[in-house]
Amino acid sequence: MLVFVINQNKKPLMPCKPSKARKLLQAGKAKVVRNTPFTIKLLFGSSGYTQPVIAGMDTGSKVVGCAAIANEKVLYQSEIYLRENVSKKMDQRKMYRRTRRGRKTRYRPVRFDNRGNSTKGGRLAPSIRSKLEAHFREKMFVESLLPVTGWKVELASFDIHKITNPEVSGVGYQEGNLKGFYNVKAYVLDRDGYTCQHCMGKSKDSRLHCHHIVFRSNHGSDAPVNLITLCETCHKALHNGEFKLSGKKSKTKHATEIGILKSQIRKSGWSFAETFGYETKYRREQILKLIKTHYFDAVAICCRDDQNVEVEDSVFLKRNVPAGDYQQRRGKRSEKKIPTGKLFGLRKFDLVKTEKGIGFIRGKRSSGYFSISDIFGNKISDSVNVKKKCRRLSARSTTLVQMVQMTHSSPTCHFRQAGNVKEGVSC
Repeated sequence: MLVFVINQNKKPLMPCKPSKARKLLQAGKAKVVRNTPFTIKLLFGSSGYTQPVIAGMDTGSKVVGCAAIANEKVLYQSEIYLRENVSKKMDQRKMYRRTRRGRKTRYRPVRFDNRGNSTKGGRLAPSIRSKLEAHFREKMFVESLLPVTGWKVELASFDIHKITNPEVSGVGYQEGNLKGFYNVKAYVLDRDGYTCQHCMGKSKDSRLHCHHIVFRSNHGSDAPVNLITLCETCHKALHNGEFKLSGKKSKTKHATEIGILKSQIRKSGWSFAETFGYETKYRREQILKLIKTHYFDAVAICCRDDQNVEVEDSVFLKRNVPAGDYQQRRGKRSEKKIPTGKLFGLRKFDLVKTEKGIGFIRGKRSSGYFSISDIFGNKISDSVNVKKKCRRLSARSTTLVQMVQMTHSSPTCHFRQAGNVKEGVSC
């Protein structure tokens, strides 16, 4: 374990050992500025001497890995779990706003045409923007802890055609399903034999439509696999709720998001050296002899082809969460108020140390008995008395951080914390 150090001007210096940090704190020459990761600030002038530090990032649409090395040793490694519920939260907010307009209050006109964000150029979907900002947030956080001299980033590429059609090869890339057709609609009509796929022509309606099986409002795509031929009679009946169609989720959602993230990172002006997945895999398996995890991939990204480094036995797990709770009330008529603020001086997602372990507050009760869980939401205890022997370690923020110790005695990744072993958390 290392202690991160910043100088009087909040500029990062090289980390030190806990014993040296303890002496500085006892002598009054430093103060603690962050608990996780443990960081101290010097209260006296220092030379500011630093050594080259290389940082690496393994980008992703679900999990991001990050690491930094210097002097053949890993100084920092983390794994960030990105938000996957942004679209759901926005739909929930839209529902609350619409019901608010329908209550017995003064008339308020709809405002969807007034939203400047929906008409500006270069706009990203909120779910994508959340993931992109998480990458940059981790970059700035690492640079605030360590004097990074260079970045290496792996920008993954996916073959969308190969994902949808694993058998394609060679000339098949030039001869897709749409070859010879003017547009997607013409292909779908020909594929379905110009016949309604619900009534199979029994309605005698010659007017045919192309219908989205999964609506675009529900994140359905314009791909041919999500389109079906229906006659006008069946199309109207479907939208009237007389029957339903079952659709399959897209297999290329995360691959598409990776492509967008890669493009936006390149346009951001971030100066880094780009690496590729096969290079990372070779270094991790052949040189470093490490198992497959996102933070070990980041360690491999930092290294040269022939470089071997000493791996740290701890990793910082991070999870992005909302800044607050939008829902304030519950019940049939919103008669019950939800305590979204502080209760006994604690909020949801505060990290606390109790008699039953260290965890994040998951649920609150007016009796003072809270439920706590780990960073992934796994239950630690349903009933912890926060009025006795409870200490808050960190306040709620948009990024939850927890340091865990790891063991690598088997191919499965293990995390050990607070006397309990959590297996396979990040593998």
